[in-house]
Amino acid sequence: MAPDYEALELLALRQCGFVATDQAAALGFSGHDWDWLLESGTWISECPELFRLDRVRRTAMDEFAKWCTWFAGRATVSHYSAAELHGLGHLQPRFLHLSVGVPVSAPTRQLALHRCLLAESECEQFGAIRITTPVRTVLDIASGGISQELLNEVVSDGVAIGRLDAHELYRSCESAAVDVAVRVELALTASL
Repeated sequence: MAPDYEALELLALRQCGFVATDQAAALGFSGHDWDWLLESGTWISECPELFRLDRVRRTAMDEFAKWCTWFAGRATVSHYSAAELHGLGHLQPRFLHLSVGVPVSAPTRQLALHRCLLAESECEQFGAIRITTPVRTVLDIASGGISQELLNEVVSDGVAIGRLDAHELYRSCESAAVDVAVRVELALTASL
């Protein structure tokens, strides 16, 4: 199969400029083709197995798009990172948090991988970035080691800016673990 340069560029543009090597291989590209593209300056190597179309403008979302592309749709921005993207609280995570359905090793220490299966209804798609919904994000961080004070801030911010519906969040507690439900209900009470 001959390399499809147009399809490669279109794919990169849909993914904030990023393309994984396995995606490129499916479009007919081999190692020799990548060598030529890198030498021409059209593409740059971002990390092993990931390339970026050089002319695509860099944004604050690049790190999220980069790793969602690297994991080829098998990862979802979640937990503290999803809270940050949704504007919930001021958590300033040290790592980029991703949920993955199957166990995999993180290719860098910048990532915190959480193993969990997510339903489509628990995720939103923003271009190349798949992210947990605000409700799922709150449930995820409530099940972790976040302090009640910070969880209260996350929920309060979410309700205040309209990213969280208090009734929907309360209903989601019916299917959550008891300790998570109690923490979320406390946060909802504090936000009123």
